Order: sequence, then structure tokens, then C-alpha cells
Amino acid sequence: MDAKNFFDWCKRHKILLTVAAFLFIVVFGFVNIQILHMTSEPEFCAMCHPSRGFGPLAEVDSWEHSAHGEAGVSCLDCHGRPGVAGYVKAKIGGLKDTYMQFTISKEEKLEILSNPPKDLVPTWHCLFCHSDEGNKKVRETTKGPMKLVNMRMLDDVVNPAFRLNKGLPDILTETTVGGTHFDHKMHIDNFELNCRDCHFGVVHKPSSKTDKMNFCLTCHAENKGSAAPQMNDCHVCHAVQVAMNEGTGAKDVAGSAGIMYAAGIKCTDCHTGVTKGVFRPSGKTCSDCHSGDSGYVEIFQDWEKEVKEKLDILARQRVEVESALKAADAMKRDSKANWELYQKALQNMKFVESDGTFGVHNNDYANAIIKSVTADFTKITKNLEQKW
Repeated sequence: MDAKNFFDWCKRHKILLTVAAFLFIVVFGFVNIQILHMTSEPEFCAMCHPSRGFGPLAEVDSWEHSAHGEAGVSCLDCHGRPGVAGYVKAKIGGLKDTYMQFTISKEEKLEILSNPPKDLVPTWHCLFCHSDEGNKKVRETTKGPMKLVNMRMLDDVVNPAFRLNKGLPDILTETTVGGTHFDHKMHIDNFELNCRDCHFGVVHKPSSKTDKMNFCLTCHAENKGSAAPQMNDCHVCHAVQVAMNEGTGAKDVAGSAGIMYAAGIKCTDCHTGVTKGVFRPSGKTCSDCHSGDSGYVEIFQDWEKEVKEKLDILARQRVEVESALKAADAMKRDSKANWELYQKALQNMKFVESDGTFGVHNNDYANAIIKSVTADFTKITKNLEQKW
């Protein structure tokens, strides 16, 4: 068929040609979107980052075992800027990374991964999810649409709803974060610190609690003449731990002081190595105080094991409850009261986690809180199962 006959045929079959062109565009678009989606998943990233543990080449595995991974925050949620333009830019950058995977040596790759650029995940990007003000500012200044199709969590993040539903504090307005009193806004504004300064490797190579404590104390010691809390000001930064000891702090859960706190035991009576940079007590600390009786160590270990197991069960239940709530929202059900109950339960659950001792500070109160959270999650599930 020559060109003239082909064009004549097209003129005689305009409707057929239009339908065929439309179907081609739909199928072509669908296939490309699926390819984009597939190559944005952590499983695809793991092809070039296959190692286990922490550090270079283990980025996917370390992410999977991080708080971000557990919350469903994926690779491109942090390594791609919000909005369609940010997503496309990240995918183009991924083509460069793929090219380098086949053209540079392993030593060069390890060097790059060990020394990431400072703007890899800039402060404003963290604030997009972790503050209301940051989220609003980024949404207002992002050029182009935020979303065309569902490709990642990031583009759906609208605070305060997202933050509250995840049980996250607003780090620019709240000063108790992760079990520690810390004024992020003051440190950002007055000392020009950014997220990376304190949270470098927060997902892929997190610092130990001892490293974090030493980092804070070193900086505070350098500013001893200021209002910065010093070594002996435990209660200032560790208000959550004090509240747990007192049997207060959880919402709608009554409690009483823990055994040790009620007996007048002070922080440094158990945390005896703080002046030497050892902040967590050991089994020897207990036996030394209790005349060599190692039975107390076993009791504390049993408490920890029990509370950890219960929190693991709650963590899995939380994912199911949140998914059910999102499904209810998608069906336009009135889920406001259930979301509020969920936020309260999540806040209480995080209170136990943030204390960091898994019941050692106040075992009875920790278990009472867990019981309350379990009841709240169960009630939400029953509410959503009812006909409407």
C-alpha cells in the first residue's frame, strides 16, 4: 500500500482510526506508568543496593528496618522532591545512577555512598512531613501539580491531617519529640542547625542512643553559661521518662508512681555511669544496689520482653487499623470519631515506646497503657465492621 492509498484508507475509516489511536495512547500510557511505578519500588532499588545491615550498599535493608520503613515511607518519598516535577526529576536522576552502576568501579561507588551530598535530603523536605508550616510552604511554592496518578505517599501528604494520622508531632511547634524534650525551631533559628547535623544517617546508619546523648551533651557543655541543660538536668530533656516514672502522661489512662520512683530512687542511682559517657544502666547496676541479688535483673528482663512482645503485636494491629480507616475514608464513611480514637491510641502507644525502657521505669503503668491502646484499636475495628 502506497502513501496515497494509506491516507485514503484513513479518511474512509476515521472512527476506527480514532478509536485505535485512543487505545494505543491509553495502553502506552498505562504501560509506562507501571514501568515508572515498578522502578520506584524499594525492590528495584535493592538490585543496586543489595547488602544487609547498615552503611553503603545496605540502604534498602537498613530502610526496611527503620521507623520510616515501618511507616510506609519509601525511597522516593525522601529522595524525590514533592510534586510531579520533583518526581520526574528524581526519575531522570535515577537514569544517571543506573548508568553509573555499570560504568564506575565498586570503590568509586562506595566512596559516593559514604559521602552523600548535604542537600540529598534537605531540611525543608523533612519539614514537609514533620511540620504544618513546612508542609504549607512547600505546597504553596511547588510549581506544577502535586499529583497526576498515585505513585508515592509523599504527594498526598497534607498536614495536619497526615501528621496526626501518623501520630507525629509538629516539630516546629511541639517540644517533646521521640521521648526527649527538644525545641527544634529554636535550634534551627538561633543556631542555624539543619536536620542533617543531628540526624545524619537517621534511616540508613542511625546513631546509637549513646552517640546521640554525647552529641547533645558536648554541644551543651560548650554553651554552659547559657540556658542549655547540663549533665545533671535530666528532668529537663527526659520529661517523658519522668512522667512514666510518676505514672502520668498517657491520655485517659490512670496510673501511680513506679516502684523505684515511689521509693525515692533518683535517675543517677540507676544510671551510675553518666559522668563517664555510659548512660544506660547494666545488670551490674541492679545487683550492686540489691546486695548482689541477680534476681532483680531477671525481673527487669522479663518486663522488657513482655512489653516488647505486646508492642510488636500492637504495631501490626496499628497497620491494619490505619488501613481500615483509609478504606472507610475512600468509601466516604464518617470516620472522624474513629480517627480521633486512633490518634489517642497511637499517642499512648508512642508514649510507652518513647520512654525507652519497655516497662522498667513503671511496669504496671506501661501495661495499663498497652491494655488501653489494645481496647481502642479493637473498638475502632468493631465500629468499622458495623453496617452504615
